[in-house]
Amino acid sequence: MRMLRIVLFGIGALLIADSLIVATLSNFNLGVILPAFFGVPLVLLGILLPHMDKGILCFLKWAAVTGYCMAGAIFVVCGILMGTAAKPAKEVKADAVIVLGAALHGDRVTWVLSNRLDTAADYLDAHPDAIAVVSGGQGPGEDLPEAVGMQRYLIERRGIAPERILVEDQSENTRENFAFSKALLEQTFDRPMRVAFVTTDFHVYRAGRVARAAGLDAVGIAAPDVWYIKINNFFRECVGICVYALRGQL
Repeated sequence: MRMLRIVLFGIGALLIADSLIVATLSNFNLGVILPAFFGVPLVLLGILLPHMDKGILCFLKWAAVTGYCMAGAIFVVCGILMGTAAKPAKEVKADAVIVLGAALHGDRVTWVLSNRLDTAADYLDAHPDAIAVVSGGQGPGEDLPEAVGMQRYLIERRGIAPERILVEDQSENTRENFAFSKALLEQTFDRPMRVAFVTTDFHVYRAGRVARAAGLDAVGIAAPDVWYIKINNFFRECVGICVYALRGQL
């Protein structure tokens, strides 16, 4: 019992610490607070477990056990979906690659976004006939549309020719990323086109479903996530997948 309490308290404390640390390093979102959401009950269980044999505390103990078992099953299923969604870039044949935007800091590309852009640039370097669509509007705290910052990065940092980049700078969410990019591509190509998209690894599965709803049969290419927010993004994406499933959007 004592070892179990130490393990529960330790895991809970680490999850809470994760939320506190990431809150100082990243933009605030659901993924920041979710580790603490799961960590606080574990800390309380570690402290109160010897007193949870009867009454309301016993009920709360088994409610927590049930909740964590259900959450664990959801995490396993969502993890499998996320892990198998993307194809290796070398197996993808596309005429155009849509790069989904992410937050800028002022006019500066963030680490998350630079990973997506570098992944897209590597694909463009390997496929000289392909073009890119950089997609993202201007959000709070951003000095310019995400797509403009992405275009600058590809040209200035990766040497991609400007004529190979289409700019979609009006979208505010993933659905609009695909819908507006699709409209741009239809104006550019007078023939059926093969389309891929680049987003962070955890997001490929859900983004692919959004692309399909927008009428795009697009293949996902995964960009690496930033290591210190992996667990936060995983928790947040599991919630997103569940919400989409409940809405019948998967």
